[in-house]
Amino acid sequence: MELIICDISALLYWRTPPVVRLLAGAPEDDGLLRSLVAPSRLSRLRTELEEMGARFSLPRSARYGAETSSLLEENRLLSSSVTVPVDLLVSSPDERRPSVLCRPRLWSAPLAAGSTRRVSPGLLVTSPLLTLQQLAARSTLTRAVMLASELCGTFSVYEPPSPLAALLQELCNEGRLSLLGGWRPALDENGQLTDLWSRPALLKIPKALGDLSASSASRGRARLIEALKLTVPRAASPLEVRSGMLLGLPTCRGGEGYARFVHNQRIVLSPEVRLIARRSSCFCDLFWGRLDLECHSARFHSGRTSTLSDADRADALELMGIEVEFATHGQIVSPERFAALSHLVADKLGQEVPRKTALQQRRTCELRDELFTSWAELPLCKRRGLARRHVTAAPLLFRKS
Repeated sequence: MELIICDISALLYWRTPPVVRLLAGAPEDDGLLRSLVAPSRLSRLRTELEEMGARFSLPRSARYGAETSSLLEENRLLSSSVTVPVDLLVSSPDERRPSVLCRPRLWSAPLAAGSTRRVSPGLLVTSPLLTLQQLAARSTLTRAVMLASELCGTFSVYEPPSPLAALLQELCNEGRLSLLGGWRPALDENGQLTDLWSRPALLKIPKALGDLSASSASRGRARLIEALKLTVPRAASPLEVRSGMLLGLPTCRGGEGYARFVHNQRIVLSPEVRLIARRSSCFCDLFWGRLDLECHSARFHSGRTSTLSDADRADALELMGIEVEFATHGQIVSPERFAALSHLVADKLGQEVPRKTALQQRRTCELRDELFTSWAELPLCKRRGLARRHVTAAPLLFRKS
């Protein structure tokens, strides 16, 4: 029997950097793994993970079947990412046998080609698109856009268990952290790993819309199509997504209506300007043709070197005829400070600041309430009431038999 991890568990899997999956689950004689970490250090890591797993181990479930429980517990590839209970795809109501280990998710529609990816023998995971469709089925439109922005963007939010975090930091300090699959960690001003990783986009909006139109699975499809049409791809951080949605969504959705911007537009610099910027091109966080709004998080844009680099970059872009403005996390979070930012953006774009009706103002408050939840907990909120699903305090660490 093959198990299919889906829904929230699948999203957690897709949020996990490939190097983490390698460290946690690859065979110990794997060539790439052995080139990355010494056998003694790897052994210590996996012993620590097994000890954590023992503290949070779960009884085998007779209701769900010992074979299923055993397969999940023994699969170390998931030990670094998936929380209890594991969401599993089932095709019939008769298979809906929840346990402390497994949460069945009914999906009766036929699975289209490419809807799953193999994790290991006997274990599959739903594709990013199918995962997003399942989540959209019970998400608000705002949260569906946020999740779509993540998967269509170039970032992932991942918090490893402490043993893995320690090893990742060691590898980073030694300059040996493998950037598998184009994944790269974001560091703070002290060189410490954060929960933000950059990576190639997992979804392309045109292809996703085409696949949804051809799909026979209707659950969640209409909401996801609506969300994808409001999604601006290539966002590189949660702050960029939040800023873009507040500024770009139409007023009927709670935004300011400054649409037609793109995330991370590449600007090729002229030869003269390259001398100032010390680079051949720049990327603009939110770009409206001749306006670049840079989203600065204190966690990633601190320190003298970063400030000087930003100043050089801004001078270079302005010499290219592009105005550069900056938005901080504090300006985005505070409604009063954001109102001033909205006036600034409107002035630079030559537009009027929107005069919102009472209903539109209420929609803005609702939008802000949803936008500023913890990004890591974003998929855990239900569509009605935004109630959070219970989550264990620690990752599920599957033990050896």
